[in-house]
Amino acid sequence: MRSLSEPNQARIADFTKKLNVLIVENNPVDCAMLSGMLSKSTFGSFRLKGTDTLKQSFHILKEGTWDVVLLDLNLKDSSGLDTLHKLHEKYSQIAIVVNTGVYQDSLGLQAITCGAQDYLIKGKYKAYGLVKALYYAVERKRAEEELKAAYNRLKETQAQLIQVEKMTVIGGLASGIAHEVKNPLATILYGVEFLNTKLTPTDPQIQLTLKSIREATQKANDIIKDLLDFASLSKLTMVPESINTVIEHSLNFTKHQCDKCGIKIDKFFANNLPHILLDKNRIEQVIVDLILNAILAMPQGGLITIRTLVKKYEKKDTEGSQTDTSHFQPSEDVILLDIEDTGSGIDPNNMSKVFDPFFTTRRAAGGVGLGLSIAKTIISSHNAIIMLTNYARGARARIIFKAERPT
Repeated sequence: MRSLSEPNQARIADFTKKLNVLIVENNPVDCAMLSGMLSKSTFGSFRLKGTDTLKQSFHILKEGTWDVVLLDLNLKDSSGLDTLHKLHEKYSQIAIVVNTGVYQDSLGLQAITCGAQDYLIKGKYKAYGLVKALYYAVERKRAEEELKAAYNRLKETQAQLIQVEKMTVIGGLASGIAHEVKNPLATILYGVEFLNTKLTPTDPQIQLTLKSIREATQKANDIIKDLLDFASLSKLTMVPESINTVIEHSLNFTKHQCDKCGIKIDKFFANNLPHILLDKNRIEQVIVDLILNAILAMPQGGLITIRTLVKKYEKKDTEGSQTDTSHFQPSEDVILLDIEDTGSGIDPNNMSKVFDPFFTTRRAAGGVGLGLSIAKTIISSHNAIIMLTNYARGARARIIFKAERPT
């Protein structure tokens, strides 16, 4: 792809490159004529293969690398634009040149609007025109894919900028509100404790009321703590840590809740993982929150499985991620942390919203919807990725760290 700093530098089709061409043609005479034109041409270079059915073309395309398909729309097993739709849907990355019948220019134009890169009219072209059409189709397809990729990157960048702005505004509001409310809450809590020590009521309703006030105040105080955390995520203390040790320490905080809810923990930790630069307290906060979410998803008890491993990064490792993964390079070492539960999983309708600030499915139970948003911000500040997906037995939270040894 050409640099944005070179807008006038156009790509020129490379006619010295050998093109892999699949001819999908119902008429054996036409197929032989096309093969003869291309194999005898002194302009361009080709590897050719032919078939007369759409079904067989799918098998051929699956087995090898092909640059362009020269497609007859009317085949033994498919006809008209439906042939093009099926091929384009299954192999959208391959250039297609439609080979239409005489007086079918309008059909050829429709084919271009449906995904073809060019069209030819049978009997109206010679070898030179055929060769140019194939090479130009490949270049058009390449330019189309580059434009599509650039558009997707632009959308991602725009979404990230909007999210950053939202987080900045929310963070500022959260900090202001938290500081204004924290002192009155402390006064209420102090007053409740004072009354509790001074009163010796015979009416149990008084003690029950004081207990309710204390619990409600503590709950409000916990929400304020979340808001302050949300507003101060830029303050990180990064030191080399073992992720396995951090997980073990996090499990100490959740052991009581796991025992209380009948949750079993299975651990599969890789040995000799490289230490990575972490803010230990912040990563523990994320792990504890993920484990507590898993517990809430299993009200009747269940199993939480925690795994760590080091591996070479593959794009499939981050399929489904809602964040930019371009800073992860294929084959570089990464450390994976998976936390899996056997709960009911995540509603697919909510999957795109789980990291949004203040989104929660537990509003009635007192959920605020900041936990996962804070977790994502913390993980992003570590140059890492967090993902939530459903799998066969429940839900999986995955965190991927770069396995860069600290210098």
